[in-house]
Amino acid sequence: MDVDPNSAFHRVIAEWGGRTVFAVIDLDALAVNVRTVLNLLGPDAQLMAVVKANGYGHGAVAIAKTALEAGAAMLGVATVDEGCQIRLAGVDAPILVLGAIGDSERARAIGNRLGLVVSDAAFARGLASVATATFQKEPVSVHLKIDTGMRRFGAMPEDGVGVAQAIASLDRLRLDGVMSHFASADSNDDGSVHEQAARFDQCVGALRAAGIAINHQHLTNSAATLRFPEHHREMVRLGIAMYGLSPGDGVALPSPMKPVLTIHGRITRMIDLAPGDRVGYGGAYRATGQEQAALVALGYADGYRRSLSEGGSMSIRGRKAEVIGRVSMDQTVVRVPRGLEIAAGEPIAIVGDDTNATVGASTLDELAAIAGTIGYEMATGLAPRLPRLYLRSGEVVAISDLASYRELL
Repeated sequence: MDVDPNSAFHRVIAEWGGRTVFAVIDLDALAVNVRTVLNLLGPDAQLMAVVKANGYGHGAVAIAKTALEAGAAMLGVATVDEGCQIRLAGVDAPILVLGAIGDSERARAIGNRLGLVVSDAAFARGLASVATATFQKEPVSVHLKIDTGMRRFGAMPEDGVGVAQAIASLDRLRLDGVMSHFASADSNDDGSVHEQAARFDQCVGALRAAGIAINHQHLTNSAATLRFPEHHREMVRLGIAMYGLSPGDGVALPSPMKPVLTIHGRITRMIDLAPGDRVGYGGAYRATGQEQAALVALGYADGYRRSLSEGGSMSIRGRKAEVIGRVSMDQTVVRVPRGLEIAAGEPIAIVGDDTNATVGASTLDELAAIAGTIGYEMATGLAPRLPRLYLRSGEVVAISDLASYRELL
């Protein structure tokens, strides 16, 4: 694939003066991904943008703001700290903490106007007590979670009415939604998806029969949102697909969705290898002839997994540069393709999106297959020390590194 080296994107890469490896997050691509899924929904359905785990490794604050601008109605996080980080960045939209929280976190969550998931009456009463003690003016937004088969977190379906009635009896709480989570929406086990949905519907019916008002129902994750439109209800939760990564084997993303993140670098040292020379810890790689290798200052502490040793590859001038030897904590060595004459400072594409950002570099999903894991783990494993440049219309609008997150425009 031919790429214009004078494009705005490549100009940004060329002009970057920080660490020699860095990620680029295309906020325009993220907005397209959000709007593409919104167009799949019915006119009355809303979208929750899930930005837990530091925005799946992409950076929660910039992702949250962009998703909301693109039409998301609510944000989802996993922990109180994650929600507070986004609040402190000036985001005023509803934020729901999807996971269980400890008793000691309740006051902080309430003080930061975070919505909370409730699965038992005792926790609901405890929340109401904290809200009263901290003199909160507005009721705490809560969503009742029903365990329809995942067996992690949530009330059993037969207990749903009782928990909802307990919530309704507490004037310091407001029941804003009822939710569940599919266990196998990313697999070929369609039957279990429909069984879980049926249990959920039965519970919702019982809640309504008991006179309990329900503002939002939501149970579809990325895979279910794409595969089972009949289960969209009033809201969908968009996580991994929002970032342009696959929610499971065989679950295709609709066009024009694409990966949002690419990783780039510059070669820091050229290495001449003679026959028999060994590379890296344990001498795992042995040169069989005269070869040239290149050092990249990135390793498993940055999220480039050790399991990519002798299997991963990067791209130099659009040609495959295989990882040789073991991936170290901070450094990785690649074999330079024969016939290329390069020097230290040469650009190298580490992770690509297979469209217009890089040529020949594997995506996070492809690297995950090599590493024996999933794209989720590759993305969320990207370390904070890997600088992130946020682009909009080809311009860097924010930077995140160990020093801070700062918006430039």
